[in-house]
Amino acid sequence: MLPMADYDESRRLESVDEATAVIAQVIGQDQINLDIVDNGRVVEGSELVGDIQRPLQLVVHNSNRQVSVIHQTLSPDIVNDWEEGPRVEMSCGHAITPDNLYGYCWSQLTKQRSSFRCFADVNGRNCDKEWLFVEVAEKACLSHDEHFLFESRINRNWINNSEGVRECPSCRLVCERQDPTNAYVNCLHCKSAGKGEFRFCWYCLDGWTVKHQCKKSSVHQMLSHCERKEIADISGCPSIRACPECNTLIEHTEGCKHMTCVDCCCTFCFVCLGFRGNTGFACGSYDSKCDVAPIQTVT
Repeated sequence: MLPMADYDESRRLESVDEATAVIAQVIGQDQINLDIVDNGRVVEGSELVGDIQRPLQLVVHNSNRQVSVIHQTLSPDIVNDWEEGPRVEMSCGHAITPDNLYGYCWSQLTKQRSSFRCFADVNGRNCDKEWLFVEVAEKACLSHDEHFLFESRINRNWINNSEGVRECPSCRLVCERQDPTNAYVNCLHCKSAGKGEFRFCWYCLDGWTVKHQCKKSSVHQMLSHCERKEIADISGCPSIRACPECNTLIEHTEGCKHMTCVDCCCTFCFVCLGFRGNTGFACGSYDSKCDVAPIQTVT
């Protein structure tokens, strides 16, 4: 990504749209191929330049995702089967255009995921094979800037989904929880940098205020106090689970113990929370006994 710290003209512009228009003229690019990002987030054109951390970070997108002939296939695109443009064959055998591959993978990153899985329909179920980033980068024809942006967002998502650490929403450095009984964290990095004390909520990452209302507290309540039920002859199962991939809340109403999240298409066992692998579920078939996983804590 190109730092724009020395570009004085952008400092006098108000909106991001105005800034990218001028920058496009200076570097000889179409404005449509430019984005300004802030900590891994693509900034909307209507936002103010003055609200973005300096130096401004510019991403130059690939305007022509030319597919190598060795990766091309005549199989239909798994997003839109009417696509006529060149499609790439992924490692799982399914096909997708580079533009659709880019769009899908970026949408996964904006949903706080750090991996990519094939969502092609296979006999009523998702393929669910993982696409490694090195494959995505090559077959989506990522530009140098896009490659850096994706890696940055993958790392940030992984940190924020890990137990015991969070990214401070102020300085963007990694913080460790000092007291597991407190819902707030004091960022030591902000304090040592002379910015003063900065506290944020461990769960929702919002700045900590008096009588703070955590956006995720109700989720924890639902997971902890939901009704227990019998699933596949296994008693004591929570009736509400969070998808182990994207944290979407799912209620079990009827049927077997195997579940597919409608948001991220992750397939998992509602009882033990195990994922479906390449050879099926480690816990067995839809009516096999398995251990009930503990109540989840959404991070």
